[in-house]
Amino acid sequence: MNITTDAFGCLANTIKVAAGHYVDLSNPTPNMIDIDSIAIALGRICRFGGHCPRFYSVAEHSVHATELARKAGMKTDIMRAVLLHDAAEAYIGDVVKPLKIILPGYAEIERRIEKAIAERFNVDFERYYISIRTCDRLMLKAEKRSMWPNDSHEWHGFNEIPTADVDFQYYRPETAAEVFLNRCVSVGIEV
Repeated sequence: MNITTDAFGCLANTIKVAAGHYVDLSNPTPNMIDIDSIAIALGRICRFGGHCPRFYSVAEHSVHATELARKAGMKTDIMRAVLLHDAAEAYIGDVVKPLKIILPGYAEIERRIEKAIAERFNVDFERYYISIRTCDRLMLKAEKRSMWPNDSHEWHGFNEIPTADVDFQYYRPETAAEVFLNRCVSVGIEV
């Protein structure tokens, strides 16, 4: 079987987003980015490639990560960066980490979209990288413990991370988007 890339249904390198406009994945600009489309998409995207035992959205993950940042006493600018740390997934999906690592070119596409998001919402992902990574890793450990409590396999690096208490709600997509937008308001993102 000869597998080739089929451009049927595509409009160049763009995707049509929830707000109705198109975003160019190869050359995204800040004016293409909108918070409603991000909230709707992240509310509908299931973490772990959909392989978790219950539907659990990227939007809920982001809100919980922001709550950990708040509990740690992080400034609003940092909480905004933590909330939007996975916002690029609204445009390129939640690609499972092992695949991200082996996909050539993926990191550059993600970087371009993150740059447009950063400019659109005045977020400095680079400056707050350590804080974002800390909250994201705390979340990953909490997610594994909650969703797969009987998994005897130790995920790389988990022994070095403290355990965080997270009250998972497993929101339906519409509720996850609403909770995400409410958190946006609380960290100064205009909705």
